[in-house]
Amino acid sequence: MATDPRIQDVLELLDPPKGFQPWHGGPTLFGCLRGVSAEEASWKPTPERNSIWDLVLHMAYWKYSIIRQLNPDFKKGFERSPANFPDHGNTDQEWESDKALLKLKQQQLVDEIRSFPASKLDQPSTTKKKWTYAQLISGIAVHDHYHIAQIQLLRRFHSEMT
Repeated sequence: MATDPRIQDVLELLDPPKGFQPWHGGPTLFGCLRGVSAEEASWKPTPERNSIWDLVLHMAYWKYSIIRQLNPDFKKGFERSPANFPDHGNTDQEWESDKALLKLKQQQLVDEIRSFPASKLDQPSTTKKKWTYAQLISGIAVHDHYHIAQIQLLRRFHSEMT
């Protein structure tokens, strides 16, 4: 397991211990999805905006993308198409399936980060912009929290507008 403090901090955000409360007081990724129905997940404030469901699949895809950067031998091919912001269903069963996909990608990402050699953190990745692996790993945690905030706003808007 990586012992670099940067990794430990990211893992605390991505895979918080039971009872963990982020310093900002907001929910964790799966905490913000607790109690969200398929109807609420599909709702958009306007047609050109994203829904909670869109964001869930988007986050799953980018977790997969970072996994592939950390481990090029990881199985190629995201489970949904198109990969980023794929179409989604509207039933409770499809919603549960897509939340399970996010949970799977989350666990796979955490596993890859835990096994990633700390000695490679400051090396440039294979991305076009040559981000370091440390930047990719911290970036995916920031990406999650950005979208967690959007989900919280969408939930509030949904409850006020429906």
